[in-house]
Amino acid sequence: MNYFSKTKVIQWGLVFLVIVLLSALISVLIFFNSDSGVLNATQPGNTERRINQELNLTAAQSNKVETVLSEYRTATEPTRMTIRSHRVQLLEELASGNPDTILINMHLNEICNLQKEMQKAAVKQYMALKNICTPFQCERLSSLYFELYGFQGQGKGKGMGNGKGKMHQYRRGQGQQRDRNQEAH
Repeated sequence: MNYFSKTKVIQWGLVFLVIVLLSALISVLIFFNSDSGVLNATQPGNTERRINQELNLTAAQSNKVETVLSEYRTATEPTRMTIRSHRVQLLEELASGNPDTILINMHLNEICNLQKEMQKAAVKQYMALKNICTPFQCERLSSLYFELYGFQGQGKGKGMGNGKGKMHQYRRGQGQQRDRNQEAH
């Protein structure tokens, strides 16, 4: 009798593990669905047109931006395809009768590493775009990237807000009070 209760506990434990893994997979797929949310739209004209409108680029700047975006797409397309392939393999493994957690973890780790490469390419793209822009356009570019990463209303100035957002959090406003005292003197 003791044997049957142990196997039931193990079976329920495995069911719980599968549910947790499926939840984690769904979360990862939803979070990374947009391939890191940078300026890598599959329709090149839309991205270029938006950047041109938002930054009010000159013709020379526009040509340089088009080159940077094209290089980014060319460099990241194989990585995006590999990520997609690992996602398919991951889903197939999860759908199998007895999913192998080692194989699942291998696919998850590989997807994470590839996402890291995508982020590196996005940073390189941003730096190249920043080198093309004027200081005012750089501020708008920073705001545009904040929006693309899902942080609406941030990215003012040099991309960092006004710098006093949490000043009062741990010192009960002493930092802001000190600023006011310095202004008064």
